[in-house]
Amino acid sequence: MCVDICSLTDFDALIESRALDGHGVYFYVPSLLKHFTAAEINALIAPRPHLSLAGKYDRLVPASGLDRIEAFLRDVYAACERPHAWRLVRFGVGHVETHAMRRLAVDFLREWL
Repeated sequence: MCVDICSLTDFDALIESRALDGHGVYFYVPSLLKHFTAAEINALIAPRPHLSLAGKYDRLVPASGLDRIEAFLRDVYAACERPHAWRLVRFGVGHVETHAMRRLAVDFLREWL
């Protein structure tokens, strides 16, 4: 099971939007992009539940990157016959964790645990 908040995006989208510099060393894995996309890495937990919470105005999480991963994971979870186990919710905020996000995360965990 996975819940991520303000962190899921495609690495290529980060590079394209010049947002990679806004992240720390945790985002840099040598040679990773030669072998995997962020979507492929996130698909490794399928069919287990995954909730992603994001801000629509988060400059560190480009919407194009979220769109790519959402489309990929939607297909992966559908192929696993567990489309309800993948969910992305976008909030009208920037790079911030809100009470509504925390509430949704707790509800998701209660539902699946």
